[in-house]
Amino acid sequence: MQNCGLKPNYITCNILIRGLCKAGEIDKAMNVLNEMRILGLSPTIAIHRFLLDASSRNGRADDILLMHEHLVSAGLELNQAVFNTLITVLCRLGMTLKAVSVLEDMTRRGFSADTVTYNALIHGYCTGSHVKKAFAVYSQMLPNGVTPNIVTYNILLNGLSTAGLMKEADELFHLMKEKGLNPNASTYDTLISGHGKIGNNRESVKVYCEMIAKGFVPTTGTYNVLINGFSKVEKMVQARELLKEMQLRGSSPNSSTYDILISGWCDLSNQPELDRASKVSCLAEVKKLLSEMNDKRLIPSETTVYNINRLFAKRRKKFGAQQFSKGLFKRNNI
Repeated sequence: MQNCGLKPNYITCNILIRGLCKAGEIDKAMNVLNEMRILGLSPTIAIHRFLLDASSRNGRADDILLMHEHLVSAGLELNQAVFNTLITVLCRLGMTLKAVSVLEDMTRRGFSADTVTYNALIHGYCTGSHVKKAFAVYSQMLPNGVTPNIVTYNILLNGLSTAGLMKEADELFHLMKEKGLNPNASTYDTLISGHGKIGNNRESVKVYCEMIAKGFVPTTGTYNVLINGFSKVEKMVQARELLKEMQLRGSSPNSSTYDILISGWCDLSNQPELDRASKVSCLAEVKKLLSEMNDKRLIPSETTVYNINRLFAKRRKKFGAQQFSKGLFKRNNI
């Protein structure tokens, strides 16, 4: 570029360093940074973020902090956004002790923590399964003049849901709404998944209905949790209807969706009280789902293949199941 008489500017350098960092070429990105110094250009906030993200891939806090110090020595101006980026990257890896140390340095230099800072710390503690510490940080926000936002509550709800503390999650959800914050799709996805994972299907469905009424569409993963809840209690008709509904709403089923449904129909077919006609109906559902998987080029899990073979064997069609499975894998490996 310079050979043609063109001088790189901040935009050019940002694009180059971003691309190199995404490709994992940190050394080449550092070469661009060195070229910037020669041209009298200081690192930008964006370049700081790109290089810190790239340095965090090996999961070492020392590498992240060294990169930060190198950028500061290269002329990066310290401000609230720069400190927030550093704290966020550290917390994303669960390195909260290092992040708190950076926060202390940040406040000593006269920069106040804002919502981004607190959210990063809360996320860090939740990532490390330290929910109580996350709430301790949350409790400091309002006294320090910082208002929690929907992201704050979503992080806390996810922490509670991951820990199986759904009573506390429901209480926080209601508190959030009382404070005038409107739940978003992520809020509902988190609550549905949390209730579903502890077997509270009634509450999952209740939250799902509220979510749909608000105009949000659940993710495929959330639908999988709901479908799994029905499958576990052998309510396969409801599970089948959810599959139809998710497709109508634009959520595409994945391999896990079909694995859950096929296993559910197989388990239902194994119930001794089921009459012959119902067992034949279960077999037809399994065949239909396998055919859909094949059309979508999705491969069933080993557990699903085992359940299929067992079902066919009971129907005295083991050879047919094995041939079907082999043909399915062959077609998907073309």
